[in-house]
Amino acid sequence: MVLKKFTLSTCFSLFSCMVFAQDYKPSVTDNLVDTFLNCDSQFFHYLAENKQAISEYVDLTTKDNVTFIPVESIYQPDKNSVNFKKPFEYRGLKIIGYQNIFIPTNLSGQYYYWGFIFDNNQDEIVKNLDNLKWSRYNEKVYIANSKIYDRNTKIAEWKNNPYSIDSVVPRLGTIEKALYLEKVDNKQNSILCSIQGDLNKELLYKDRPDIKPFDEEIEKNRQEKIKAYKLKKQKEQQEKKTVSQNQPQPTKKQ
Repeated sequence: MVLKKFTLSTCFSLFSCMVFAQDYKPSVTDNLVDTFLNCDSQFFHYLAENKQAISEYVDLTTKDNVTFIPVESIYQPDKNSVNFKKPFEYRGLKIIGYQNIFIPTNLSGQYYYWGFIFDNNQDEIVKNLDNLKWSRYNEKVYIANSKIYDRNTKIAEWKNNPYSIDSVVPRLGTIEKALYLEKVDNKQNSILCSIQGDLNKELLYKDRPDIKPFDEEIEKNRQEKIKAYKLKKQKEQQEKKTVSQNQPQPTKKQ
């Protein structure tokens, strides 16, 4: 009788677990972070497909059919992040904002970073996201899922990169990609995707389609400034010519 009761109880428990498993669905924000962790264009496609739900947490912008989370400036450290209207949880962690950073260099390539700000310490994040297989990049930063793309090879594709080393820049013709976990301040940390190195626009836009409208806006402003400068110079030359023509001519001696 005891065995029957135990068996019946176990059956009910298993049934409950099965029902729970069938009913459980990842939230919109769970899927958002999952797609982000791939460090490619899936993240931006997911934003576009779930605008209304995600707009409860942060305002979105759409330009040239690309949806992204806007920040005031990707160049300036004090303007490259945005706080969410309300935080959301992911695997027991608290996400409170978004960051988008661009660091151009003259000799070491271009560096793009984008990702989430967590209101958790590094130990909590590493423990809760242990599926990412974090390793130490330096004393303050963790790294995961490091990959490299070598444009000089016959078959150019993303490959695992076990040799991602702090202070060693990507060599000419190569691009690196990884997840970085680093401190924002004493209480907060960020997980940022990176794409960096000897980038060309085609490869950049493939993973970061949100950068294309940004580049187009910069180029548009640049062309407008060039046009305004040329018009200014033309106007100055015309004014000098008019002044010269209006000056009295010296009379010839008889």
